[in-house]
Amino acid sequence: MATGPIRETPCPLCGADTARLVLIQAGYRIVRCPTCTALYLSPMPTPHELTAHYQNPDYFAGDATQGYADYSAMEKALRPFFQRRLHTLVRYLPQRGMLLDIGCAAGYFLTLARADGWQIAGVELAAAMGQQAAHMLGIPIATHLDELPADIPYDAITLWEVIEHLPDPVVQLRRLYARLRPGGVLMLSTPNTNHWQAHRDPQHWQGYRPPSHVMFFTPTTLEDALRRAGFTTIHIQRTAPLPPIPGWLRPLSAPLEHKLANGQLAPGLPWQVGLWLWRGVRVGGWGWQRVRQPNDDMYATLEALAVKDA
Repeated sequence: MATGPIRETPCPLCGADTARLVLIQAGYRIVRCPTCTALYLSPMPTPHELTAHYQNPDYFAGDATQGYADYSAMEKALRPFFQRRLHTLVRYLPQRGMLLDIGCAAGYFLTLARADGWQIAGVELAAAMGQQAAHMLGIPIATHLDELPADIPYDAITLWEVIEHLPDPVVQLRRLYARLRPGGVLMLSTPNTNHWQAHRDPQHWQGYRPPSHVMFFTPTTLEDALRRAGFTTIHIQRTAPLPPIPGWLRPLSAPLEHKLANGQLAPGLPWQVGLWLWRGVRVGGWGWQRVRQPNDDMYATLEALAVKDA
C-alpha cells in the first residue's frame, strides 16, 4: 500500500465525504459513511493498482488470503451454487436469451448457462482466467465491458462475487442497467457484512479482504446501490449459512473445507463422505451459535435479483 498523506475517498454510493474509520485491515482503512452507512476503503486503490493486483498469477492460484488457492480445481465445489443461481434466474426468465457474465473467471457459470439454453458472453479482467474461459467455451472473452458491442441488449447480466471488487459500484451498475433490455434481470452475489463475524470478530471476517475487496455491503446498502443505478424491482436474500465452529471442531473443519473447496478430494465416495462430514460440522456450529447468540445473522452471502422496468 502506498505511503504518504492520506487521500480520503468520497462515499462511492452517495458522495458524502465525512466517513468515519471502522477498522484497519492489512494496512487498509475501512470506513463507514454516516449518511448512507456504506462501508468502503479510504483511500481507495487506484485503477492501476487494482489491475495489477488481479493480473498477479497468485490471485487465482496461490494466495488464498486475497484470492484462491487454486480456482481451476474448484469447479466441482462451485457447481451447486451456480446451478441454484441459474435456476433462480430461469424462474424469472424462463424463455432464456442473451446472458452476460461479468467477472466470469474460468467460465464455469457460463458453461452451465449455455447447456441450459442461453446465448452467452463474458468479461474477465484477469488475462489468464479469461484465456482459460475462452479456450473452454470456444468464444472470445472480453477484458472490459466496452469491448462488447454496445447495440446488443442482454436479457440477463450476472456478477458473482464481483461488486465488492468495484471502487465505483453505482457507476458500473448504471452501465449494466443500460445494457439490459426492458424487463431484463441483473443478478449478483457479495459477502454479507451484517454477518456476526463482521461485527464481533472483524479481523477474521472473510469479507474484509482488502485490497481485493474495496466495498462491503449489507442488505440495506446493496439495495441502495441498485436503486441509485435505476432499478426499482429488487429482491435480496441471505444465503450460505456460516456459523462459528466450536474450538474443538476447528482442527477437523478447516482442512476438510479447504480440500472440498479446492478439489483435493478424489471424485466419488471420498468427496461425498467429506461433504457430509463438513455439513455435519456446520450444522453443529449452527445449533451451538443459536443457543449462545440467537439474534446473530449467520448468513455469509447476499444474493440480489433486480429487474429493469419494461
